[in-house]
Amino acid sequence: MNMNAETQLIESETRYRRLFESAKDGILILDADNGMVVDVNPFLTGLLGYSKEQFMGKNLWEVGVFKDIAASKASFIELQEKKYVRYENMPLETSDGRKIEVEFVSNLYLVDGEEVIQCNIRDITERKRAEEKIKGQLAELQRWQDVMLGREDRVQELKSEVNELCCRLGEKIRYPSQENRSADSPTERSNS
Repeated sequence: MNMNAETQLIESETRYRRLFESAKDGILILDADNGMVVDVNPFLTGLLGYSKEQFMGKNLWEVGVFKDIAASKASFIELQEKKYVRYENMPLETSDGRKIEVEFVSNLYLVDGEEVIQCNIRDITERKRAEEKIKGQLAELQRWQDVMLGREDRVQELKSEVNELCCRLGEKIRYPSQENRSADSPTERSNS
């Protein structure tokens, strides 16, 4: 290897390492043959509260946080076959017991003639909380809309009843706008 190619290789490896270590998503690199963790970035160790040593040299399904989650041996076999697996709402528990929601995406790549798996783990906890809050607010708005529409309908019914009573008593109707509604109403036409 000439000096220029060697320098370019070193620079390329340095760029990769900087990107890997500064990424704002968790990244795990696995051996594609056996599922063993060969690298983990600082964001993931910080997010989950586990040390790099607690990941390294273990199969993904042996790492405490992933033990009973979708990243089991069966899912690993699926990943080997499909070369891609995605879990949109994976609940994880951090080392201090906090629950977080993550998106877990795994891709199988060929690097220097060997297959490796890159797992990207994105914390979506805040997004999930915002979605739940919006769902709650929409449900509350729907409830209020139903209440208000019910009240509006009842007010219209009461105005019609007052007008009807006024007519029976020979008085001037109090809600002229209701007369147009009553004429359009099938029940009022049938009662006429």
